[in-house]
Amino acid sequence: MKQYDIAIIGAGPAGLTAALYSARNGLRVGVISKDIGGTVNSVLRIENWPGFSGSGPELIKKFYEQVKRYKIDFILEEVASIEHKDNKGKNKEFIVKTKQQEIKCKSVILATGAEKKKLKIPGEAEFLGRGVSYCATCDSFFFKNKDVAIISESDCTATSALVLSDIAKKVYLIYRGEKLKCEDVNQEKLKEKKNVKIFYNTTPIEITGKNKVEELKIFCKGKRDVLKVDGVFIEIGSAPLADFTKNLGLKMDNEKFIRVDEDMKTSVEGVYAAGDVTHTKLKQVVVAASQGAIAANSAYNWLNK
Repeated sequence: MKQYDIAIIGAGPAGLTAALYSARNGLRVGVISKDIGGTVNSVLRIENWPGFSGSGPELIKKFYEQVKRYKIDFILEEVASIEHKDNKGKNKEFIVKTKQQEIKCKSVILATGAEKKKLKIPGEAEFLGRGVSYCATCDSFFFKNKDVAIISESDCTATSALVLSDIAKKVYLIYRGEKLKCEDVNQEKLKEKKNVKIFYNTTPIEITGKNKVEELKIFCKGKRDVLKVDGVFIEIGSAPLADFTKNLGLKMDNEKFIRVDEDMKTSVEGVYAAGDVTHTKLKQVVVAASQGAIAANSAYNWLNK
C-alpha cells in the first residue's frame, strides 16, 4: 500500500497548488485524480488570472510543468471512497480507495471541484452532442454563423454569452431572474453586442428537433414562445464532486458543498478542502489556487504539531 504524508484528491488549480506548497514543505505528496486540470481544461479563454491570457489547457500546462519539478506522485485514477482508520490511540490515518488500489495517508486535501448541473427538461438528454452543450467556451466554434440560446443562472452568464456573440449569428440569453449577476465590465460589453437578445424572467420548457436541435420552447412573462435555434448551451451552475467522502461525515451546506473555515479546515480533523468543491461563492481559478495554498499550509502545520 502506498503511503504519504498528505493525499491531494483532484488535480485542478486547487489540487496542483496544494501539491506545490506541500512538496516545498518537504512532505511526501500523492495526487490522486482521474485527469490533470479538471473543468479548467474546458475553458476556451481565461482573462482574469493575473499575468496570463489564454486558454484553460494552456494555463493548466504551466501549473503542471511547475509542479512536476518536485518529487510528487501522480496517481491517475478516480477515487471511490475515503475513510478514517482507527489506530487505537496512535496517529490517525486515512485510507483512500480507488478501483485499483488503496492509499494510506496522514492528512487529506479535497480538491475535486464540481460538475455541471442539468435542466432536466424534455430534449436535453436526447440532443446532447447534437446541439445541446454544457460549455459555451468549449463548443462555440461548432456554431459559427448560427443561432443559439444560452440558459444560465450563474455568474458566468455574461462571459459565455460574449464568447458566443463573437462566433454565432444570433445569441438568445435565457435568464430566470430580473437582473444579470456578473461583473459590471461584462454587462457593459453585452449592451454593445447587437446580436445578443436577453430574455429576463424566462424559463426553458423543452428542446425539440429531428436529428439535431431546431427549437427551444420557453415560458416568458406568462406566455409561451418558441425560438428557432441550432444550439442550446446550458450553464446553470454546478454540483460538488464529493459523494466519495460520505464515510467521513463532513459538514456541508444545503447544496452539498463542503464547509471550510478560513484555514480550509473541514469538520473532520486532518481533512482540508479547497476550490470549487467548497462552499465558497466565487468559483474562479484564482480563488481555487489561493485556497489550495492555504489548505496545504494548514495541513503542514497540523502534521507538525
